Amino acid sequence: MGFEKKFLALDKEIPKVGPSVPAGCNFVLYKKVGNLLTLSGYGPFWGIKIPPKYTGKLGTDLNAKQGYAAARLSCINLLLITRQAIKTLDNVVQIINVNGTVNCNPDFTNQPEVINGCSDLLTDIFGNQGKHTRTAVGVNSLAFNISVEISMSLIVK
Repeated sequence: MGFEKKFLALDKEIPKVGPSVPAGCNFVLYKKVGNLLTLSGYGPFWGIKIPPKYTGKLGTDLNAKQGYAAARLSCINLLLITRQAIKTLDNVVQIINVNGTVNCNPDFTNQPEVINGCSDLLTDIFGNQGKHTRTAVGVNSLAFNISVEISMSLIVK
């Protein structure tokens, strides 16, 4: 099964409205230079709805399991952005890097477990081509009070 079919098999997990840049922001969702595709950070939004689906701090408002789900939804949004850039996930050659940022209280130390929500999905869809380098860091706040923000770099056809 191709990467695109594996992604589309997620069905109800995929928001019907794709990611967009918030009004008043001066950046793009992706930049493609040659075969390198770099994606801006994106969070656990369900379409363009505000508030996002997962808000608050890990360790205070959300547990690691909810953070994992937030990272998974963030990754789905990143894959929707990838499709905007290259039309089909079958054009992905390799996931290079994932940078995960977790909105958490000072005592929360399970950032890697949270960002696994993204990493696990990437390897489920892309297999060995989904294996990537990664950071998983905690911060004291994120825009819109989102629980997770993830950026990604890929090699594409």
